[in-house]
Amino acid sequence: MLFSNSDEKRFVLGYDLGDKVSQISYLASDADMPETLSVLAGAELYNIPTVLCKRKNVNQWYFGKEAVRHIEDGDATPVYDLLLAAREGKPVKVLDAEYDPIALLTLFIKRSLSLQSMELSLDRVEAIMFTTKSLDHRMVQVLNAVTSALELKTQSIFYQSHEESFYNYMLYQPDELMHHCVIACDYDLDTLGVYQMSLNHNTTPVVATIDVSIFNELKLGPEGFPKDAALFHRTSERLDDEFLNIMQKVCGERIVSTIFLLGDGFKEKWTKRSLEFLCRTRRVFQGNNLFSKGATIAARERLRPSENSSRFVFLGEDKLKSNIGMNVLKCGTECYHALLDAGVNWYEASSQTDIIIDQHGVLDIQITPLTGKSPKIVQLFLDGLEKRPKGTTRLRLSLTMASVNEVDIKVQDLGFGELFPSSGKVWEQTVEL
Repeated sequence: MLFSNSDEKRFVLGYDLGDKVSQISYLASDADMPETLSVLAGAELYNIPTVLCKRKNVNQWYFGKEAVRHIEDGDATPVYDLLLAAREGKPVKVLDAEYDPIALLTLFIKRSLSLQSMELSLDRVEAIMFTTKSLDHRMVQVLNAVTSALELKTQSIFYQSHEESFYNYMLYQPDELMHHCVIACDYDLDTLGVYQMSLNHNTTPVVATIDVSIFNELKLGPEGFPKDAALFHRTSERLDDEFLNIMQKVCGERIVSTIFLLGDGFKEKWTKRSLEFLCRTRRVFQGNNLFSKGATIAARERLRPSENSSRFVFLGEDKLKSNIGMNVLKCGTECYHALLDAGVNWYEASSQTDIIIDQHGVLDIQITPLTGKSPKIVQLFLDGLEKRPKGTTRLRLSLTMASVNEVDIKVQDLGFGELFPSSGKVWEQTVEL
């Protein structure tokens, strides 16, 4: 949906929340591709250091690059590892005081979002997608707590992993980049993450999967690249050799269309022999804002799905990989009724359906994996279900997910109006997928 008046433009944001650095990208309602917020006007400086500091002797907090400057000047106490602290949930000691780690992470995100006011007003933001390297149950809890404390104007707040942000970024790329496997290499001078996206064009919709491998062979010390020219040269050659070996193994296993080199680790242009190898029959791009842009695209897709979103389905680690439903009678005709659809994030998957069943007291739930496994029927036995005349046993069927492989099914007896009050009985069962 486009807006005719520029004053009415709306935006979606993609927030890449990283252990070391974070980024914010945005996409206007009248634009085709997202842009990334620069922390310095007129420059392409996208990284916001994920750090806070507290000024000594005064109750004054700084974040990002300004925090780094005060820490280097020695007039402030640093608070690093904000994400790790929030995950662990233990109080963070700063000088003589202790602080809630969720509150500190919330402060960092709130301050960093204020940078966006240079480009747009947060009042015009329709949706925000947060993306992180890993998105397990604890990370979802942390993000829920943080976004609740932020009190953002929009209710459309979503989360997803870097894998899914990579997938969403590719949704807006030309088809020729996606004929075969697509690889993203994310290097932060510590670890190298290799994301391999494969597309199964034999299915409808096309199923996209991403395998992630972590390599430690390129790890540098906390100082990064040496300042000495001779040491710098030797370090660059070592990294080049290691990276070449890794990519020869990765690319030797499949046909690769496109490769992205992401992260600050590739800024020093040490990829000489490895780049020669990668550019043979492949398209190679370099940048460091793919994940935040992909998150922005995902935010728009949640609000207004494009044609591409119906052509593809992403089955990542966080995704439900099976269709879950049951056969029901509608107007006298038996048909399939979907309860949960494959491709949704497990932590967002839920459904509630009211049904009328006969007296045998058994519900047949169909589970159809999209991964090639055989479909199966899971039976729920409603022991003690009250005997009532035909057509007067009304139940509420609720499904949620405890993990990516576990569905919690809850059945409640609703009764049937004043004629047959509810018995109050509840049946619960966890189904392994």
